[in-house]
Amino acid sequence: MCAMTNVQAAQHVMIRLPRKIVVLLRQLGRTADENGIGLYLVGGLVRDLLLKRNNWDLDLTVEGDGIAFARLVASRYGAGLALFERFATARLTLPEGLKIDIASTRRESYAQPAALPDVQSASLHEDLYRRDFTINAMAIQLNAAHWGQLHDPYGGQRDLKAKTVRVLHEGSFIDDPTRIFRAIRFAERFDFHVEPKTYRLLKQAATTNMVVRLSGPRLANEMFLLMREREPSRAIGRLTRLNLFRFLHPHLRFGTLTHRLLSVLPRAMAWWKEQCPGDPVDQALLYLMAILSDAGSSITHAIVQRLQLSAVQAASIEWAGGKTSRATKTLLGKDDMRPSQVYRLLMNMPDEVLVLLVATAMANRNGQKIRRLKKRLVRFLKHDRSVTTIVKGEDLKELGLKPGPHFKTILERLLNERLDGIVTTKAEERALVLRLAQRSA
Repeated sequence: MCAMTNVQAAQHVMIRLPRKIVVLLRQLGRTADENGIGLYLVGGLVRDLLLKRNNWDLDLTVEGDGIAFARLVASRYGAGLALFERFATARLTLPEGLKIDIASTRRESYAQPAALPDVQSASLHEDLYRRDFTINAMAIQLNAAHWGQLHDPYGGQRDLKAKTVRVLHEGSFIDDPTRIFRAIRFAERFDFHVEPKTYRLLKQAATTNMVVRLSGPRLANEMFLLMREREPSRAIGRLTRLNLFRFLHPHLRFGTLTHRLLSVLPRAMAWWKEQCPGDPVDQALLYLMAILSDAGSSITHAIVQRLQLSAVQAASIEWAGGKTSRATKTLLGKDDMRPSQVYRLLMNMPDEVLVLLVATAMANRNGQKIRRLKKRLVRFLKHDRSVTTIVKGEDLKELGLKPGPHFKTILERLLNERLDGIVTTKAEERALVLRLAQRSA
């Protein structure tokens, strides 16, 4: 049997796309034809179609003026439009929420290693050559006369079949050190190997200080993408062997607790998903917290600053290490903790910290204590953290109490006794308030 041509191969995989996306791409191809320009599907979607993996991220490139084409499409479809003119790219958001990235075919040059690139118009093949790896340097044409034609000038299909991650040129990792992390991420995601020459170049780049030149957000983005993979521990192991965590902090080290947490974190997240299916946690943030479990507060603070994390992310990260260990020890150790005491301990913790508590308990390897902690957490999650008092501040005023700091004390005591089942009705709450008011008078 004859092998399929590139056109037949691409057309064969295009049927994997949802029908509404195929219809949209056909329409966009006709629009490109009306304006005399070439239009191509590029990037990870092409790779994943050939791998028979689901991925509906639409990245298109235009041989011509991509910004002008994006404006035309936005007008025709009533789409929202964000322009990034320095990079000749645009992002459209269609009324139904579907996002499309559109760019002009371009070549890139770097004023210095790790800098953002300067871009110039170029051919499709030049555009594909600027990309990170051969498996991401393929395009499928969308113009009607060439619908489904696969452009693969650098052997991407070959490397997909050989399960290989390969750079396109020797300066790739120096031009853009984020590719060090992406090579590891793709190798682990697809269970590919990094081609020997590419791995040599990667190791050479890893021994330099090129990564130091990356901005905090760019480094954080690559780290978090890697930690959102299905099995991040393997990729974290590669980063460790290449000594790449020194770019978070030169004194960051992995101790026994870190290794244990990384091994049990998938089980802790599975437990959380079972208990709170509607409240997903940030997996990447959790893995970073585990990595920082043996780091001191000064190192943790420095890493938050290096990565320029948001205030919300920083608030979670601050719980990594000693604070979580102390809270876990309290929950594991006390036989007679009242529900109100558990509530006060947990009430201000982000969900990621609650998962880390479970992982820390699992890392201690004491089945009885783990069950005790889980029982207390389940009660808190499913009942206590949503408990409120019936009597509120306005009710205290109606009872003749003058507003002041004692209001907070009274309401906190009231909530504690409701959590502990001492008061259960509004009448009992009011009676307690009057007793407390008399004592403070």
